[in-house]
Amino acid sequence: WNKTDFDDSKWRQAIVLEPEKGKLVAQQGPPLRVTKEIKPVKITSPSEGVYVVDMGQNFAGWAKLKVKGEKGTRVQLRFAETLKPDGNVYRENLRKAKATDVYILKGEGVEEWQPFFTYHGFRYVEVTGFPGKPTLDALTGMVAHSDAPNIGEFSCSNELLDKVQHNIQWGQASNMYSVPTDCPQRDERLGWMGDAQAFAPTASYNMEMINFFSKWMHDISDGQDDDGAVHDVNPVIVVKGPAAPGWGDAVYVVPWVMYKFYGDKRILEQNYDAIVGWVEYMRSKSKGNLYEQRGYGDWVAVEKSPSEPIGSAYYFYGAKMLSEMAKILGKNEDAIKYKKLSEKIAAAFNKKHFDSANNSYTGNTQTANLIPLNFGIVPKDHRKAVAANIIANVEEHNDHLTVGFLGVPLLLPTLSDYGYNDLAYKVASQKTYPSWGYMVEKGATTIWELWNGDTEGPGMNSRNHFALGSVGAWYYGYLAGIRPTPKAPGFKKVILAPMPADGLDWAKANVKTTYGEVSSYWQRKGNNIEYDFTVPANTSAVFHLPFLGKNIKSVSESGVAVYKNGQLIPTEGIGLIDNNDKEAVVSLAAGKYHFVVEYE
Repeated sequence: WNKTDFDDSKWRQAIVLEPEKGKLVAQQGPPLRVTKEIKPVKITSPSEGVYVVDMGQNFAGWAKLKVKGEKGTRVQLRFAETLKPDGNVYRENLRKAKATDVYILKGEGVEEWQPFFTYHGFRYVEVTGFPGKPTLDALTGMVAHSDAPNIGEFSCSNELLDKVQHNIQWGQASNMYSVPTDCPQRDERLGWMGDAQAFAPTASYNMEMINFFSKWMHDISDGQDDDGAVHDVNPVIVVKGPAAPGWGDAVYVVPWVMYKFYGDKRILEQNYDAIVGWVEYMRSKSKGNLYEQRGYGDWVAVEKSPSEPIGSAYYFYGAKMLSEMAKILGKNEDAIKYKKLSEKIAAAFNKKHFDSANNSYTGNTQTANLIPLNFGIVPKDHRKAVAANIIANVEEHNDHLTVGFLGVPLLLPTLSDYGYNDLAYKVASQKTYPSWGYMVEKGATTIWELWNGDTEGPGMNSRNHFALGSVGAWYYGYLAGIRPTPKAPGFKKVILAPMPADGLDWAKANVKTTYGEVSSYWQRKGNNIEYDFTVPANTSAVFHLPFLGKNIKSVSESGVAVYKNGQLIPTEGIGLIDNNDKEAVVSLAAGKYHFVVEYE
């Protein structure tokens, strides 16, 4: 056909089609790639001719097959996350997903094959029709996801927390397929907004998320209705809006998190109209400054919270965040307008839902009190008392959580912020239901959708969901103490506020920022605690040195005394900002630091 004498007279003319609707743009998010190959750890045979290959890790991707046999031999691979008691694969939780690959041999020596038009969520592969008995090199796990760079690491002396961090990172990667999906294995794989907004801070510590989330924000605004309503799932398929409270609010939560972590105002500018649209939609449906819309509530919580107050709380938070964004973008009239709106919402919310005598909100669950406290709805003179209510609830549940998707990212930071960091650490370290450690004890290698994933039925029971893994931000931001601040976003100014917990010997984290790598490492040595920090060039840091309820004898930096008898000793690059009964707040110039804190 490519030579001049080729007879093309029988070729048909191409049919002219109408162009696709929409805007043609270059790919915005990171590309989908195979990022890792993993080898199986074990093969079992629960029955004759049936082999179950254990990859040792739950992940998203596919299996590459290596096989030799006669032409026409049909090899079938069926994928699953868990096993039945008899050793066969458990697939009921996949619902209608077939999760099955079939390869028919051509019979020409050793053949290698992998699919290119599908992916699965799995740890186990059932192999049938294999010629002979498969060995460990018959299958290779091809780990694939949107290839956002890994930028963060966290570890500590508690092996359980390290395993949870491992599960968080694998769950995150498994659910990055151009959109932040809920799960990779069953007949869903949708860009649920509630999951993503809860997990966005944790995601941004682990991986560089700005391009990934910027692309997804375009999906959200593209699907927004003319009246401003956004949808639970984006791109808009299957589940349509208006979005539930806590879900639609990803339209402003995710850009705000991206601004804090990366300092790029463009994501606020690009999504400003969409955010205004959503807040105005809530205003149009509100009565008496309350948006009492029912929704999913605090999804999969152990202790159910009423959903109506959650709607009004997120209405307040949307107006508040919109005011902050307007101020940053120089839209002063909007900043004033939405600040006033947020104040009206807070007043109406407290009038209806706040029990000032008992310092609790409607429902009086952990989440029912956490949301108004964290969003800034609680009157200032009641905040400590509401926090005390949350603390009492945790203690009444034997130092366990009862929260779901919306409460998880708020619980441990609140306990730490209000002086109960040791209690937060106890909750994080639990191994009994409900806890992250319970999942680990049951063999999980990713985060589950449900706290009781091992006992719940198959209808809604993914073993690879990132939402409950939003505790990871507390690991980085509190145990290791690395935090961004919107006052100097993108880690232009780094908050270093590590909180050593009783029972933990050391913790460390590092995060690659746009300015360079920030690192924090503390360790106990006898009666002392040593802190090592790296503050990148062209940035500064604020170090919150916790007293931990003890008297500090002295503090040295690289062998030079910088703090003694409650006073800072003037030192180049180190300045005192505040000194109270709980902490010393110190400014740090760019550089490396080694502090030794000696307690009396």
